[in-house]
Amino acid sequence: MRILFKQLLIQDSRSSYYGKKVDLLSDNGRWKEIDSTIQSEADLIISGETLEWFPSVVDLRVHNTLPGGEHREDWSSLKAAAWKGGVLDFLLLPTGEPVPQQPESIQFIKDRLAGSGVLSYPAAPLTLGNKSENFSDLMDLHQAGASWFSHGAGALQDTDLMLKCLQYLQPLKVKVVSRPDVKGLSLFGQIHEGLQSTLLGLKGIPVLAETMHVKRDLDLLSYVMQHSFGLAHPDFALHFSCISTAESVRLISEAQKAGLPVTADVAIYSLLFTEDAISEFDTLKKVNPPLRTENDRLALWKGLKEGVILTVVSDHHPIEVECKELEFDQASFGTIGLETLALAFIQEARKQGLAKSDLHLSHNPSAFLGISQPELKVGEEMKGMLLVKEKNTYEVANIISKSKNSIFIGHSFDFKIVGVFSGLNHSYGQ
Repeated sequence: MRILFKQLLIQDSRSSYYGKKVDLLSDNGRWKEIDSTIQSEADLIISGETLEWFPSVVDLRVHNTLPGGEHREDWSSLKAAAWKGGVLDFLLLPTGEPVPQQPESIQFIKDRLAGSGVLSYPAAPLTLGNKSENFSDLMDLHQAGASWFSHGAGALQDTDLMLKCLQYLQPLKVKVVSRPDVKGLSLFGQIHEGLQSTLLGLKGIPVLAETMHVKRDLDLLSYVMQHSFGLAHPDFALHFSCISTAESVRLISEAQKAGLPVTADVAIYSLLFTEDAISEFDTLKKVNPPLRTENDRLALWKGLKEGVILTVVSDHHPIEVECKELEFDQASFGTIGLETLALAFIQEARKQGLAKSDLHLSHNPSAFLGISQPELKVGEEMKGMLLVKEKNTYEVANIISKSKNSIFIGHSFDFKIVGVFSGLNHSYGQ
C-alpha cells in the first residue's frame, strides 16, 4: 500500500528534515520518497495544515497484569492501548501472578505481540516471586533475553540482597531498576507528607522515604564499582524509576558527575500534577510515588533539561473500578497512562520550553532498551505517529484500556494522535 503524507511538520530531532514541512511517500511500510513536494499516486493521501510527525514512543515502565490479572488488562487491550498512544515498544515489569520468572516466560513475553506493530520487552525479577528470599536464575534469565531486572514494581528493602544483585549483575549488559521507597517510612502513607496531608488528615509519605533509598542504593553502587576489578560491563547501570523529588534529582546528578553508572526516569504525572490535585480526595490521582510539591515538579523538569533524567514513563498500572471507587485511604494506588503519555508530555514540554521532546519519549529510552529506531529516510521502515493540533478533553469514553483509572480524565489536550504507523501495520483517523 502506498501512503502519501502532504506537508507534515517533522518532529524527529534525528532527521535532517527536523523542523521542516515536507511530503513523504511510503510503499509497503517503507519510506519511498521524501521531498518538499511529491506528486506520485498513492492509495491513501493524508494532508492537513497542523499535522506533525513524531517518532513512536518507547515506554520503560508498564505494570504486567498477566497472568492472573486479565480482568484489569489482557494482551489484546494492552496492545490496543499502547497502539492508540503511539507506544510501539514498552518494558513490562515482572508483576504478574504468578511472576514470570522462567526463561520460557521471558521468551513468551518477547514474542507475544510479534507482528502486531507493538513489541513488549520483559524485565525479570531479582528474587523468586518478588519475595526477597531467594535469588531468581539471574544468568539464565539474562541469556533468555532479559536485560532489565527489578523487584516487581518496587525496590529491594534488604540491603544485603540488593548489594549481591548488583555484584552478580555488574559484569553484564543489564539495568537494575530501583523504585526508591523505604517501606518503613512510607508504610500506611496515602499522599505526599505536606500541606495537603495535614489539611485532609491523611498520613503522608515523606520525601525522606525516597531520598534515603536513593542514597542507600548509590552507596551500594559505589561500593560495587570500587570492587569490580575492572569487570563491570560498560553498559551496566543502576536505574532509578519514577523519581519524584528535587533532592533525588540532586543526588543522582552528583552521582553521575562522580562517574557512577546511574540513570533515571520520571513518571508523566509527576511532571504535570502536584499535591494540590488531591484536595478533593480524587482517588484517580492516588499514585505511587505520590504527587509532590510545585518545587519538586519544577526540579524534575530541570533534571530533564540538564540530562540528569533521560526519559519519561507512563507507569501504566491498570486497576479495576472496584479498587478505585472507595474511601481515599482504602483505594489502590495507580493510574493507566499508555494512551496519554505522548500527548501529555509533548504539550507540557512546550510550555516548559523543553526542546526536542522526542528525545525523552523515543530516542533515549530506545538506547536504554538496546533497540534501534528506524530513521526517517528513504529505504527505512515507516514507524511513528501523526499528531494534529486540536483541543480536546480526555474522558472515560475515550479509554481503550480495560481499566479506566486514568489520572488524565477531564484533562484538556492541545493535540490528538490521529495516526500510528509501524511497517505494514497502520491506522489513521482514530
